[in-house]
Amino acid sequence: MTDVHTPKYPMGKISRAFFETVISRNLGARRKDIEKGPANGVDVGVVRLPGGRAMISTTDPIYIVPPYGWERAAWFDFHILASDLTTSGVAPQYATMDWNLPMDIEDDQIETMLRVMNREARKYGTAIVTGHTGRYEGCAYPMVGGATLLAVAPANGWVTSDMARPGNRLLVTKTAALEATAILSNTFGEITARHLSPEKTARAQALFESMSTVDDALSAVAAAGLRKDGVWAMHDATEGGVRNAVWEMSQASGLGVDVDLAAVPVDPAVAEVCRVFGMEPLDAISEGTLLLAVHPDTSERVIARLKRRGILAVDIGAFTKKGGPCRDRGAVFGPPERDPFWVAFSRALSGEIA
Repeated sequence: MTDVHTPKYPMGKISRAFFETVISRNLGARRKDIEKGPANGVDVGVVRLPGGRAMISTTDPIYIVPPYGWERAAWFDFHILASDLTTSGVAPQYATMDWNLPMDIEDDQIETMLRVMNREARKYGTAIVTGHTGRYEGCAYPMVGGATLLAVAPANGWVTSDMARPGNRLLVTKTAALEATAILSNTFGEITARHLSPEKTARAQALFESMSTVDDALSAVAAAGLRKDGVWAMHDATEGGVRNAVWEMSQASGLGVDVDLAAVPVDPAVAEVCRVFGMEPLDAISEGTLLLAVHPDTSERVIARLKRRGILAVDIGAFTKKGGPCRDRGAVFGPPERDPFWVAFSRALSGEIA
């Protein structure tokens, strides 16, 4: 007998197979000015504009978790949106925002979130040009709407995650399982505190403020530029974690990759949280961890620039020939079957992890 409490489908993004068989076949009109459309492992869309310029766009849910605090939750939401856009190497210039809020939200809570959004948007030169805000029955946290960020870039003044070149070095910033650790340690603070020292609990919870790749991406571009002998591709390590992000960049670019995944940084607090919640760090969602394909002549310069900004970055390998395999220390690997974060979150929510 089927358990009525067990979801028919897993939580999180739909499968790659569903994308290929359903979504990719239902994308409206075919237009010749679309440079990059929806694709697995590609964070942005690109439309060619007159004069050789390009319009870059990305869309995500407005994701608000009130227990984090309204300011903190709004900061996180802006950076979820902006992290995808800045993998192009360009800061967001325009935003559209649709807020579909629960009936019980107070005016001052909405104002707080909009104030934080305004602050972060101004910081990166982003204008909010249109949107919608309202309270409705049936709307619930954390998904309370959706937003689109856009930017206009000069010809060749942008990149996408499928543009890696053979010989590019592959860099990774910060730590694996960053988002999984930050979300679980803040959502289930009592569990974390029972198993970790006060110092590591505080460190795990403080990682919340690192869940953005915006400064990582923009700093890398400032150090080496785009294309030529600079940054050729970037990808935010979201669902499926670092292992999946490496595999996606490889597949999207049509290249092999030869890496040492053991070299990916795993913060000691991350390792402890992953142990408590039963997660493999390399496979867990890691918003805030950026992968960069960089020309070998400038990869050290990028690492040094990131270090000066207080952002850890390491070289874990290189892209190889067209059609080559994905290898970790010589062994072929593929994407994880499922992100362990969702399982851990459900188990903690149900009381299976105490």
